[in-house]
Amino acid sequence: MELLDRDKVLSLVKMRGPLIPNDIRKALGLSETMMVGAVLSELSQKGLVKVSKTKIGGSPFYYDPTKPESLERISEHLGEKNQRAYNLLKEKKVLRDDRQDALIRVCLRDIKDFSRMLNIKAPDGPVVYWKYYLVSNADAEQIIKADLGMAKAKAPAPAPKEPEPIPEVKPEPRPTEPAVAPATPTPSPKHVAPSPTPSAKEEGKEKPKEEQEQLPTEIEGINDEFYAKVKRYFDKNNITIIEQKLIRKKSELEFVIELPTPVGNVEYYCKAKAKKKSNDGDLASAKLQGNAKNLPVIYLTTGEITKKAKEKLQTDFKGLVVKEL
Repeated sequence: MELLDRDKVLSLVKMRGPLIPNDIRKALGLSETMMVGAVLSELSQKGLVKVSKTKIGGSPFYYDPTKPESLERISEHLGEKNQRAYNLLKEKKVLRDDRQDALIRVCLRDIKDFSRMLNIKAPDGPVVYWKYYLVSNADAEQIIKADLGMAKAKAPAPAPKEPEPIPEVKPEPRPTEPAVAPATPTPSPKHVAPSPTPSAKEEGKEKPKEEQEQLPTEIEGINDEFYAKVKRYFDKNNITIIEQKLIRKKSELEFVIELPTPVGNVEYYCKAKAKKKSNDGDLASAKLQGNAKNLPVIYLTTGEITKKAKEKLQTDFKGLVVKEL
């Protein structure tokens, strides 16, 4: 009977996926999703179904790995800003990261089901591109080469075949190429492989360390001037700290706080930064983190915000409160 249930669940996902466990529960006429969740977990471990990063109320979607195009149907469940990034990437197929505004860059990293990061070694240095998940690597490569002008750069390569003598023409290019070749081949094996890997690894290693460094409950005794400054601001404004986390010593903190208002206490997500100038990227990151917690956002800074960030407060970051300490 259990085997039959597994087959039914798998069949449903293949025919109608992506589905959340509750969809499957209803289709099978079950009273609870616990057993469905256990079967889906087993199927995903065997690679028979895949789990999406996009969720509804904490529940991911399960879909047939042989039909990745079916994921497009769940794009409607993305938030408004992530939806904008999704539509742009789907339309353009490939986007260069440093040409996008801060909010789009953050969202491209957030829509993991639909975006794929490509670390490219360009003539001027490493560049990050994003490709729509259904675009093949070959197609993405052509678009990126055209964007970097590398397609034209390869045209001169056949030109080096010069004179008419067939046996003696080959030796002539070789003396010329060795001078350039040693310089190019030597760095390329050492830089091409390390460059994408270290950068990715460094990012991966840094973040966990920062995230794991949680503030103790009684943090007032810590010798941290910045925290003391933020705490004084909270005390002065009758703000209660519910949760707190140290991101970077003496420069970056995050909180869940409670503010008194005429209609009662209201919870906020608060990002605090010791920074001379905060840009639109700082505000975008704070806004998204607040959205993830379903809380309004307050951004505290010891400095000021850029002109572009002030403009975004009237458009993309409406409702975000910025206060200077």
